[in-house]
Amino acid sequence: MNTRIDYAQIAAKLDYTALDKKLSQLAEREPPKKRRTAEDLLEPLREKLLALYRKGWSSGQLAAELKTAGVPVSPARLRDCLSRWIGSGNKAARQRVRRLNKRATASSKPTVTASQPARIKSGHDDGQPGLKLTER
Repeated sequence: MNTRIDYAQIAAKLDYTALDKKLSQLAEREPPKKRRTAEDLLEPLREKLLALYRKGWSSGQLAAELKTAGVPVSPARLRDCLSRWIGSGNKAARQRVRRLNKRATASSKPTVTASQPARIKSGHDDGQPGLKLTER
């Protein structure tokens, strides 16, 4: 069970001058590097990898060549990077087009009016199965 933190007690014990000095030292240093991903590692090779992929090299073949050069990357991860790079053209323009297409399809949907005939299931005694059109 969680216990409540008594911030008043912590504030009484805290050495603010030492903490301020520590934060000032941190401000002068570079922050720790975030963990690098396969995509970060392959970024300098991006254009060459894309050119080879477009030329017909498969992601498995490229991954095998990269492994022999000391870059351990799986074909699936390389394929993921390649597809992200290929699709990253102009992201803002694609999103704008996608939004416009959604608006256009939403506004072009036909609306049902009362003057249109409605289809109802035939439950009449005329012996005809199926749907029957009636005027409203």
